[in-house]
Amino acid sequence: MGETHGLPYDMLFEILTWLSAKSLMRFTCVSKTWNSLIRRDLNFFKLRNARSQTRPPATRLLYEIYKGRPGVEESTCNYSTQLEGLYLRLVSPRHYFDRARRESMICSNYCNGLVCFFTYKDAQTYLYNITTGEMKDFPFSIERLLPHNPPELLLGFDPHMEKYKLLSLVYSVKTESYEMKILTLGTNSWWKIDEKYPNKPWDYNDYVFLNGVLYWKDMLSNATITYFNFMDEKFEAITISFPQIASSRICGLNEMQSALLGKLVINYCPWNLVYDEVNKIFMKYNPYLDEKKDERVALVDAKKTSIFILATTSIIRASSSLIFPPHTSLRHVSRFLMMNVKKMGNELKIRKLQRIDSGVPMQATKLSNGKDATNDENWIL
Repeated sequence: MGETHGLPYDMLFEILTWLSAKSLMRFTCVSKTWNSLIRRDLNFFKLRNARSQTRPPATRLLYEIYKGRPGVEESTCNYSTQLEGLYLRLVSPRHYFDRARRESMICSNYCNGLVCFFTYKDAQTYLYNITTGEMKDFPFSIERLLPHNPPELLLGFDPHMEKYKLLSLVYSVKTESYEMKILTLGTNSWWKIDEKYPNKPWDYNDYVFLNGVLYWKDMLSNATITYFNFMDEKFEAITISFPQIASSRICGLNEMQSALLGKLVINYCPWNLVYDEVNKIFMKYNPYLDEKKDERVALVDAKKTSIFILATTSIIRASSSLIFPPHTSLRHVSRFLMMNVKKMGNELKIRKLQRIDSGVPMQATKLSNGKDATNDENWIL
């Protein structure tokens, strides 16, 4: 049967079928028996593939990081050696873009590792998968105030329908208000929403998407969180009423804790408050009381200066906060499930792929059946 290092063959077979592909590739070097089992045993391949489909979906964090000045490479190296073992490594490929060059513009909130981009060169809107670096252009037109201006979009995922939805906002000079239409991706019909659009946040970074709901801070009220429910397709608001907190205190969404916890967390100085969706109330929350949590370092392998970096990373264990190297600042962080990103695949047809940093068309990816990914309508992000 060959060398199995003291393990019965059937036990070895069972254990290895639960491992990741990355681990299996390392174990092919253990012995000829292990190599043959992993690479040539058809029954092993079938069982391992079936089990990989039943695993819980991987949870990831998405980052938008600003690198302000030269020297990050050196400071990152020195910084990381002091905190060995606590790394959150950013997933390759890392994507660089410089908004100062005005080649492209983010025109939506982040949702499940996806975001909408508008390119000025072709006046086209794309859906961008930050984990893989691929883009899809929408097979439908999106209304804009001016032809060469980016649209204003809200992107969300409806967990009940398991569909993505796109809310288009077009400002009407005549009525001095926003006209809103919503589209379920995979369909061809826009539906008008006859509601008054609430106050917008300053930037797309100020949105927090969680569990089918997009939250943001009402700029005109210190004690109000506004949200759009993509399941009900309605705007609503949460009024913060918490004992011992003065109305004059500054309130804001705590993106980092919301991402790490998977629930809406607001900072109502000096407290963090977590939102109980069932009872519709806020409660005090202190992430540092949990001894199982730790601080994690997000390593930025930056090769350029004065840029924004978009990246994702897997969550391996619970953390209380994220630490970034000197000369970098975190502009946005959110969490998502890889399973929900893959659901986007059948809702949009591929037209072309582009590199985000240069606008140069990418080569078509070859699939296992020999076809080009750009011509396969079932190809997924």
